[in-house]
Amino acid sequence: MRGARASLVAVAVALIAGCSTAVTGTPTAEGFGGGSEFDKLLQECTAVPDDTIAETVQADVVDQYFFGAVCMWDGGGPGGIVDVTFAWFENNSLGRERTLAERVGYAVEPVSVAGASAFLSRRPGDPASCGITAAYSGTITWWVQYRGGGADPCAAATRLAELTLQRSQ
Repeated sequence: MRGARASLVAVAVALIAGCSTAVTGTPTAEGFGGGSEFDKLLQECTAVPDDTIAETVQADVVDQYFFGAVCMWDGGGPGGIVDVTFAWFENNSLGRERTLAERVGYAVEPVSVAGASAFLSRRPGDPASCGITAAYSGTITWWVQYRGGGADPCAAATRLAELTLQRSQ
């Protein structure tokens, strides 16, 4: 048995060695080309400055703790802790987002924000949270949740969407 195992290991090593290829050059990230079309990647999180987000959600300050395709902040103020989320999906549609919201049981209300078609969404039994999704080069979504109640989350999310759409015009 020991000899069979040693033979099997020798065959595997030979196969792996036979399939290897040496690559020369300097490694760079895929798509890196200096003036690439993705030169503003990850700047979506700066669509609305942190101090403006804090003012809009009535927090003393907000702290961004995640960024990427989805950006997240938490903050605190007189009304308690507030969570804020922003997402922008270039290749998305308002209809698709609305269908997904309805599928998970959210209450959906069509609205317009800064001249764009949009909808508000609320989780059942959670009046302290609200999101707005608007059509803009795909879709943008702002979601606000006041953990201790507080201000109107739909008004705050709508204002953040307005600010985002105004900045991009």
